[in-house]
Amino acid sequence: MKIKILFALIIFLFVSDFTFALERKDVIRVGISNQSFSNWVHTSVKLKSTSKISIVDMSQNIQIEPVEENKLIEVKLDEGFFSVYTDDELKYERLKGPVLLSSNSPIEIPGLNRKGDGAKYDGMIELRISSKNPNGFNIINVLDIQSYLKGVVPNEMPVSFGLEALKAQAVAARNYAYSAKISPDYDVVDSTASQVYYGVNSYREISDKAVDETKGIYAIYNEKPISALYFSTSPGITDDWDDVFGNGVQSDMHPYLKARYDSEKQAPLKTEKDVKDFYTSKTGGFDTNSPKFRWEFEFTRKELEEILHNTLQEQSKAQLVIPKYDGDIKLEGLKEIKPVKRTQSGKITELEIVSKTGTYRIKKELGIRRVLKKNNAMLPSANFFVETKGSEALEEKSENEEKEGFKFFDFGDDEKYPSEFKLIGGGFGHGVGMSQFGAYNMARNGKKYPEILKHYYTNIKLSTLPVTVLYNEYNIPYKYEFYYAPKTFNTVYLLINNKRGVNDFPFSINEYQFQDTKSLTSGNKVIKINITQYLKEGLNTINFAPLKRENKGKYLIYRVEFN
Repeated sequence: MKIKILFALIIFLFVSDFTFALERKDVIRVGISNQSFSNWVHTSVKLKSTSKISIVDMSQNIQIEPVEENKLIEVKLDEGFFSVYTDDELKYERLKGPVLLSSNSPIEIPGLNRKGDGAKYDGMIELRISSKNPNGFNIINVLDIQSYLKGVVPNEMPVSFGLEALKAQAVAARNYAYSAKISPDYDVVDSTASQVYYGVNSYREISDKAVDETKGIYAIYNEKPISALYFSTSPGITDDWDDVFGNGVQSDMHPYLKARYDSEKQAPLKTEKDVKDFYTSKTGGFDTNSPKFRWEFEFTRKELEEILHNTLQEQSKAQLVIPKYDGDIKLEGLKEIKPVKRTQSGKITELEIVSKTGTYRIKKELGIRRVLKKNNAMLPSANFFVETKGSEALEEKSENEEKEGFKFFDFGDDEKYPSEFKLIGGGFGHGVGMSQFGAYNMARNGKKYPEILKHYYTNIKLSTLPVTVLYNEYNIPYKYEFYYAPKTFNTVYLLINNKRGVNDFPFSINEYQFQDTKSLTSGNKVIKINITQYLKEGLNTINFAPLKRENKGKYLIYRVEFN
């Protein structure tokens, strides 16, 4: 039964032109990488399952005889065609693909290790020739959003953070999955390039519960799901999206990603003294128990010059260093690391490196973190200030000065340089959106997941996705399922946008039928109904019948809002 349902769902998504199907992302396509998460293009793969595996060549509509349980399958790509082997015996060849494999049990990829075991995936496995490299194929796990999130949430947040923090993480991850589309071949990948997804091996009881008990719920702004960014640790202030990822000019692109302060008394950090005072204090934030709430890194001048020689070249290739540093004239005589632009949290978004051999500006917080590496790891954040220690003359003759025909600008014989640099800062990650350690501590202090989300995402609402109800000849209903927890929400509203003037739209909430809806349409373009009394704790279903023929060409949009 599971195979039939999933197969029908995939076929429906491939061929359907229905608007209502396209605006709801109930199925997601995950690109599966190799062991090191460095490559998503494969030339062969081995698979097995504890149940029979059905195999279909989608382009030629060829259904291969199911492979018995626990039998190893190997699929190879040769000269643009797929070949299928079982027990090293060729069973089928010259399949054009995509090749779709489905089973009533998780499908395992034995050669791929996830969480200490062979990777196992719910849903189906699709093998599709890569649009980027026709000599290889993508392994794509096609599955429902809920199962996908169960393989994501415990990898993005420790399960020890507790149920309410995990619920906040589940909503943020669901929002991310809704809007993600990073490749023509799949929506997301299984690494930090999207959200970390390890499949069935990741499932844990408490994180599964967090996903189940937020089913159907999204963070929305202006009736659309938000881009719910999140990161590990806030230093006590988060930042505007515009300041970190934009060009610093305020825009309306992400009005819900604004700077948020853990303390009502906290003001923006406007001066270098503000920054120093803030980051030498270890109190005042929700994240104080994070190991990265405050941090320090020390470098000798010689050590940092060697690091910068390599990292400035790397970030020059990413066009984040001005002027470009090619390493021909090696950086020496490091004098100063100077912030040029800071955000409200004191995050540096433009940094100046001043040395005897040149001055360089690094843009973007990620570029800055990658330039100032320690032990080959980038800085936890760009929220820091710099202290120097000691001074010394350059005793040895620069190797650059020995190059034939090269002369430095004369700084003078008495020029002194710091002997040590100390970076003192706080936070871990880009600092925009929800802090995961902050969510953890808010939950420990009794906050429910809606309060956590509304603290980090400005002026959002928690809601189901908007569903467009149309006339359709197949009499397919427009159904939405969501979880309701009475102890979490006081009031729940059904909002119906009827600006097109539909005169009759029968619907039901669980077992309760709303048949006479004409009385709701008298002059109201947006109808708001308190539906709390019709809900039960757990899963609830709203079901709109398709519009009648007399309303063909019209539509209405409904969603459920939780308060």
